[in-house]
Amino acid sequence: MTNAPRQGEKSELAVASELMMKGYGVSFPFGHDYQYDLIVDKDGALYRIQVKTAKIEDGNRYYIQADAGQYDEEYVDLLAGYSEDEVATFYIPVSEASGKRQRVTFTELERMGSKENQDRANHISDYRFGEAISRVESD
Repeated sequence: MTNAPRQGEKSELAVASELMMKGYGVSFPFGHDYQYDLIVDKDGALYRIQVKTAKIEDGNRYYIQADAGQYDEEYVDLLAGYSEDEVATFYIPVSEASGKRQRVTFTELERMGSKENQDRANHISDYRFGEAISRVESD
C-alpha cells in the first residue's frame, strides 16, 4: 500500500538534501498552512518551493500534479518535481506553470529532431535549479 503523505515527505527531504549538497541553505516552514514546503537561501535571497512527487509519462517525460491556479506567485516561487526512479529533480517557476499537470521531457535533445521541437519541448536541462531561479529573478 502506498502512503501518499509519506511519499510527499520523502520527496521534500530528497529535494532539500540535493539542494544542501549543492551548498544552498534550506529551511522548512513550521506547520502546513503554507503554499510552499521549503525555503531555499541562495546568496542571501530566499525562494519558496512547493515540492511534488514526479511520475513518468509516455516513457520520455516527467509530470507533477500541480494545478497552476492553486499556487500564487506572491507566495511560491518554484514547483519542484522529484522522481526517485531516475533521481531527477526539476524546478518550474510558478510564473511558467499552466494547467493541472506540469511536464518536462528528458528525451535527448539530439533525438527530438528540429530546433523548433527542441525549443518547445520543456527539456529538463532548462529546469534545473540554477536555470529556473534565473528566470524567477528576471521576472
